[in-house]
Amino acid sequence: MRLYLDVDGTLLRRSGHARLRGDLAPANHLLRFLEWASGNFECVWLTSRTRHGSDDRLLPVLRQAVGPGEEWDRIKALIAAFATPVWEDHKAQAIALDLDFCWIDDAPEEESLHALAQAGRQDCWISVAVDQDPDDLRKVMEQIITRQQHRHAAE
Repeated sequence: MRLYLDVDGTLLRRSGHARLRGDLAPANHLLRFLEWASGNFECVWLTSRTRHGSDDRLLPVLRQAVGPGEEWDRIKALIAAFATPVWEDHKAQAIALDLDFCWIDDAPEEESLHALAQAGRQDCWISVAVDQDPDDLRKVMEQIITRQQHRHAAE
């Protein structure tokens, strides 16, 4: 199963309490979430920072938010294999709608939500807003696990 990941407001919070200069800080449970995600899914970045097909604009932002050290080293190793698809107008252009997936994002564009609805896949989007609820990543892990259990029970 693929897991599409937004970053700002989803994995990083806009709190003004960043460890270094900047206005983004890691969401609570970020390392644990990335360990879980990378071990259980084919992870795909779905953020405007990677829309050109590379993580070269994302990695410096993540590093600045997390800060240097062991935690960053672990995160960098975990995300090294995450895919970075190219898309132009809206994020749903990069989603393989015919495959099994979940997409976590705090504010998807209307065009993307419309594309999901047209494909009958609107239930694949999971709202995550770590700016409003710092524990959202933990809750999303539980929600996705529950979804997978229900899918397996139905099969």
